[in-house]
Amino acid sequence: MAKSKITTNESWQNIFDKYNILTSVQTDGYADITADQIKAVDGKEARLMTKVDFRENLPLIMKENSLSILAIKNGLYRIAKNDPFIDIDEKISTNIVEIKPPKHITTIDPFNIKSESGALDIAYISKMCDQVFGEETHLSIRGRLRGELNFSIASTSYNIDGVQIEVDGGYEGKESIHLVEAKIGFRNNINIRQLLYPELYWKQEIKNPKNIKSYIFYLQNDIFRFIPYVYDGDVGYADHSQEMAFRFKQTASKFSIYDVEIDENKVDTDIPFPQADKFEKVQDMLLVVSQNECINKQELNLEFDLVSRQIDYYLNVLKWLRVAKEEDECITLTGLGYHIVKLPFKKRIEELCKIVFSEPIAHNFLHKKPITDDMYASYGMNSHSTRTRRLQTLSAWINYFEDILK
Repeated sequence: MAKSKITTNESWQNIFDKYNILTSVQTDGYADITADQIKAVDGKEARLMTKVDFRENLPLIMKENSLSILAIKNGLYRIAKNDPFIDIDEKISTNIVEIKPPKHITTIDPFNIKSESGALDIAYISKMCDQVFGEETHLSIRGRLRGELNFSIASTSYNIDGVQIEVDGGYEGKESIHLVEAKIGFRNNINIRQLLYPELYWKQEIKNPKNIKSYIFYLQNDIFRFIPYVYDGDVGYADHSQEMAFRFKQTASKFSIYDVEIDENKVDTDIPFPQADKFEKVQDMLLVVSQNECINKQELNLEFDLVSRQIDYYLNVLKWLRVAKEEDECITLTGLGYHIVKLPFKKRIEELCKIVFSEPIAHNFLHKKPITDDMYASYGMNSHSTRTRRLQTLSAWINYFEDILK
């Protein structure tokens, strides 16, 4: 087997076997491994092999043995038996506060945010941040730095030295410094490295008595969510009881998914019929691809709380919609894709909706009309179980579109 064809899971299995990782963890409580040791096995870059922002990114061998990996020095990683991920609720339990979009800003469209920095900037400009923080603040921290930290998870100690620490947005007020980790779209968990490292670093850097507070920030569809992160001496947790959420006011759409007409040419029938229930992730993936000149499937996988198989499912939806393409392992947007991402959020969803329900199976399912065997056969969907799973996806999409567009 050529090295380039070895999967990440297979490579990590080879690494564990070569260096007797499981034995070291059982004997010493952890196992340290260098970037050079990782690359020496199958030639894969440690930077990508060790980027585990979400629980779903863990290699199979680590999942099976309840292990995690965290960087402790530049080029040195510690594998131990613990779970350094914070779980986050998808459902927004707080009231969503509607606010007016800022009229004096023309360089950021509050209804068409495609990047984490753009989402944070419009949240700051519109005073969402000050409402969440409970004080007037100023942006004072953004970007990457390196530092030293000491903490423990369960019984494993971590002496961090020179590891990269990144802050998406740091805001200083009279009483506190507020650190924000931002994501476009919902993720059901997040690695404490993205929250705990910056908090501990600034706690030891600041000599005055100001509090250091951390937040998970999601632009979830068109809703801006601020979820406080509370460090409890171990992993910490997302404090949904103190969560705040905002949305910019806008005029209601007159668009109806039931007005879409059949057009068999709008989707690519050479791509499997969609099996990806969360359309929110479809449009989030569209935005991630739009922010990269070229992104491969492994890099795309690291951006989401999805396993590799699910990445294929969601990427296939983008191809099916004809908004993205993959050539020589390079995923980019098509001309249609670039056109759609330039649209405001609601209009973007409308245009994607028009493509989805122009397809005969989706159209007939929406209108509760019969779906013929010939329609299924055009996708090679011959088994009843396969058809059921695909219709389940359509049912979830209909609920999504109706909720977003109402």
